[in-house]
Amino acid sequence: MAQLLRAAANGDLDKVIDLRSNWGFQNKKGESVLHVAVAEDHLEIVQYLVANGAMLNLQDKKHRFTPLMLALAQQPPTFKEIIQALLKGKPDLNVQNSSGQTVVHLAAEYGEAEILKLLLLLGGKANVDAAGSKKMTALHVAVGKGNLEVVQLLLETGRANVNVVDGKGNTPLHWACIKTCDDQLELISYLISKGAKPLKNGHGITPLHAEAMHCDPTANWPTAAAEALTSAFPDLEAEVSDRGLTARQTFEQGIDSEEPVKPSLAKSSVEEQRQGRRGKGDDDEKYQGGAAAARAAAIAHSKKKKIPKPSDEGSSMAPYMWIALVFAILAVLNAVFSSYS
Repeated sequence: MAQLLRAAANGDLDKVIDLRSNWGFQNKKGESVLHVAVAEDHLEIVQYLVANGAMLNLQDKKHRFTPLMLALAQQPPTFKEIIQALLKGKPDLNVQNSSGQTVVHLAAEYGEAEILKLLLLLGGKANVDAAGSKKMTALHVAVGKGNLEVVQLLLETGRANVNVVDGKGNTPLHWACIKTCDDQLELISYLISKGAKPLKNGHGITPLHAEAMHCDPTANWPTAAAEALTSAFPDLEAEVSDRGLTARQTFEQGIDSEEPVKPSLAKSSVEEQRQGRRGKGDDDEKYQGGAAAARAAAIAHSKKKKIPKPSDEGSSMAPYMWIALVFAILAVLNAVFSSYS
């Protein structure tokens, strides 16, 4: 029913109503009439569809976005009103997209504190501890982004588990030490005040080790973050990782990897090992990159404009190749004329 989706795209509510029997239709991309109405920012159509029983949890094929996820990812001008309208229909907030993220993950990823509060208060039963890709929860994501307001909402309104572990055994407190942000010290102190424990991850790394591995290599030890950790947990200073090193030794030796050093790298200088280690967080970047890519794709799709191919700005053919080509053409012409003579 392409005409239904065209009607939704054009904001033709009367036509959408006439084709009500086809509201469950999805095109080859998995887009429903509600997806299209959201993408094209037609709030009135969204409100009517929700109020009259349109299916709220249909997912597209590329990113497995529901209409609610699409609204949050694409953020058309009236996206907040659209999200409020969708939430009135009580959609499933625990549906996961192709990256394993729920809408709560996405709100944490994009730093949408206002929307997150709506999800937690108005939306119903959102599982704030749902594990996505690499078993990261929304709290891991929010801490990795350094967004204190979102972290506070997840813990105080959503009652998230402050000691939840990701696929590598990292807690939110580990992530607060891994990622660089202006509010790092405040994040660490806040997590501790909410019951964060200095657990070891799968490689025996404590949050203090994480700080030693990812802090500014030109800083003096202990850093302010390290002091906050040892003030709350004095025994951390003596804790050793699977390498048998304390956090101070980890810092002094310039170790920035949890994995054992390969023999071929054993002779690397301390300075080489310590180059550019602050804020690596590769797992976090890959995980959150999936959401960013999906969001960019959603926005690009909504614009529906073809991108013109760049024009050639001159040829890369070398001058001698042009000369050879001219001589070849002359030779062919000479042969043709010779055949008629």
